[in-house]
Amino acid sequence: MAKLSLRQAAEQGGVSKSTILRAVQKGKLSAGRTDDGGYAIEPSELMRVYGDKAAQRISTDAKGQHAPTNDAAAMQAQIDGLKAQVDLMRESLDDLKTQREGWQKQAEASQRLLSDSRPRRRWFGLKAS
Repeated sequence: MAKLSLRQAAEQGGVSKSTILRAVQKGKLSAGRTDDGGYAIEPSELMRVYGDKAAQRISTDAKGQHAPTNDAAAMQAQIDGLKAQVDLMRESLDDLKTQREGWQKQAEASQRLLSDSRPRRRWFGLKAS
C-alpha cells in the first residue's frame, strides 16, 4: 500500500496541507518520515481521522450544482483503509490465539500439579488433610 505525502493526504482528506501537518505534530494523525524529511501517511490512517470528509467531499461543477469529486480515489482510499484495518485485526487475532494457548498450557500444568495423587506429608510426618 502506497503512503501519501502531506499534499496527497490533504487532497484526499479534503483539508489543507497545514491542517494535516498540525494533526501530525499534535499526534492526532500518525505519520512516518521519509528519507528526504517529508511525511509518509498511510491511507488507512487518513481515513481514520478524516474518513467522513474524504468520503463525502463535494465540489461545485460548472452549473453550480454540488457533485462528488474524485469518487474513485475516495473509494479506493476507503478500501485501502478497510484492508489495513482487516490486516491489523488479523494480527491482533493471531496474538490473542498465541496468548490463549499460553494460558491454556499454564492452566493444564496447574491442573496436573493439583491432581497429583501422592499424599502430601507435613514436615513432622503426619498426612495433610
